[in-house]
Amino acid sequence: MTKNRFAHKNGFISYIELLMSSNVVFKDTCTWFVARTEFGFLAWVDKSLDKPLGYFDTFDLAKREIIDAITLGSAS
Repeated sequence: MTKNRFAHKNGFISYIELLMSSNVVFKDTCTWFVARTEFGFLAWVDKSLDKPLGYFDTFDLAKREIIDAITLGSAS
């Protein structure tokens, strides 16, 4: 999926607009973001546009999902 297509699918005009609307939660070899969308708070990873973590009711729930994913990923 292209960056702009991902942005459009999530209600943004462009990938740049999505980035500007997103908060960085964690950064290592990829960047983990949360963005407020019309569908909820989107938890997503810049290197995995085909598999966002999902939409959540609050920023804190989206952030928790990212932290859990990172923690579980490093445990394996």
